[in-house]
Amino acid sequence: MRPTLRDYFGISLFWFALSFFWGAVLILVLPDRVEQLVGSQEKDRVLAIVTSVGAFVASATQILFGAISDRSRHPMGRRRPYLIVGTLLTTVGLFLFPAARTVWTLLGVYIVIQFFLNVANGPYQALIPDRIPWQYHGTASAWMGVCTLLGRIGGPFAASLLLGTERGLFWLMLLFAVFLNAFMLLNVWLIHEEPYTGNSPTLWEAITSSYRVPLKPYPSFVWLLISRLAIMMGIYTVNFCLLYYLRDTLGYRKEAFSLITNFMILSTITGILGTLPAGKLADRYSKRLILALSCLICLLAGMGFLFARDLTVVYIAVGIFGTGFGVFQAVDWALACNLLPQEAPAKYMGVWGIADTLPQVVAPLIAGPIAYVVNVQVEMGVGYRVLMMLAMVYWALGTVAIRFIRERSQLEGTIIAQAESELE
Repeated sequence: MRPTLRDYFGISLFWFALSFFWGAVLILVLPDRVEQLVGSQEKDRVLAIVTSVGAFVASATQILFGAISDRSRHPMGRRRPYLIVGTLLTTVGLFLFPAARTVWTLLGVYIVIQFFLNVANGPYQALIPDRIPWQYHGTASAWMGVCTLLGRIGGPFAASLLLGTERGLFWLMLLFAVFLNAFMLLNVWLIHEEPYTGNSPTLWEAITSSYRVPLKPYPSFVWLLISRLAIMMGIYTVNFCLLYYLRDTLGYRKEAFSLITNFMILSTITGILGTLPAGKLADRYSKRLILALSCLICLLAGMGFLFARDLTVVYIAVGIFGTGFGVFQAVDWALACNLLPQEAPAKYMGVWGIADTLPQVVAPLIAGPIAYVVNVQVEMGVGYRVLMMLAMVYWALGTVAIRFIRERSQLEGTIIAQAESELE
């Protein structure tokens, strides 16, 4: 059955709140808070530890609760109960965040936020394969991509306005709490789930089996994981250093927050221009080819970041990158849904999500020491230009991995769609 507008909104809107939150936290809030607590000299190493530990918690939590939700028999359905509970408990961590006055308390609060928000996110991200027929995955992913891009601009914009003002961090966390809970309630209202009627293991059986994920039968899915893993290594390397790159490499210390806001606005506009047609094209043509072209566009933009000496070049690079990444956002999700093993969608989406969260662990652990050594041994700010080069290497490796992916044919998709229809 063709999805309605309500269906597309229902599987997409919470992504706006998630992106609003993480876009601000990873790019501005966490780097700024770490620098306040430990100073400029130690910020790279401490930020690497905090983001890496938090991302490890996120990865483990997504798989665990995704697997549990696959066999949940709750009357509200498989995904919505976890979305509600996880979001509500995340709110507690948000209000504790401004009170963290040491690195250890900051780390503890960050772990709480990562855990409960991924209790919600692990099951939630399976709603596209749950609710949207195979032949419309590209369009659904484009909707999700637009919501994600809009969140990416809104979060950093709000953070740039509030951080540095009196009690600005508190008001920012309050805004995050309002957005996350409001969009959670909206998603719960829009999505209708039937209770799971299949065989349901005990809670202990679900937990113990959650990390047993056979990948050998799905080589294309594995190559997609490798590709996304490398590409997100590039993204989180840039996220790690973007604020410091503007402050210490290009010398825009006072203007850094406003510049990042401008970058987000520009990249969102160009990203939406790329996302909207990409979703429709992905439903008709090769997702693999479109994905590879988007990666080449982003690599071209990376050259601008690498060699930029003034803001004009950076703005051009941001605009080009936004277009490429908008296409990537839409088509990468659609291709993941195309290749997703059908027997446990949320568990495998949790594994696919590791390609996003694991780089949050590894990228800072690599980037932090590199930036620290180069900045100390060569000159402050040079280390962040080196990280831009490293990000391009990651992205190139991810682009190469795409060539080994074999997406499902139209016939295979038709069989899957018929099976889904029979299950309904």
